[in-house]
Amino acid sequence: MNIGWTEFLVIAIIGLVVFGPERLPEMSAQLARFVKSMRAKASSATAELTSSVDTKMVADLASDLRGITPRGMTRNAMSAGFGKPQSGAMKDQRPSGSTVNPVFDPDAT
Repeated sequence: MNIGWTEFLVIAIIGLVVFGPERLPEMSAQLARFVKSMRAKASSATAELTSSVDTKMVADLASDLRGITPRGMTRNAMSAGFGKPQSGAMKDQRPSGSTVNPVFDPDAT
């Protein structure tokens, strides 16, 4: 939260008008206590979450998720050998001597 001096001055003037000069110090002290308690609760929640998380599992999950990107999927496919023709798997499955006529529709052209 980046509040400059001009913003702080505007907030102080509005607070002075709304709460009056006698209640403004009391309200600012209450606001300071509230902000301090919220920061303490946020830091304790962060510490609790950090201590309960298994960092090795998170690192493994992150590396698995990096492989889901198109670049990672391509890299995995190329390293697995899918780019190389396998023995017998990529051969033409048509019987020898048969010819395939392309579909041609003279009315379509």
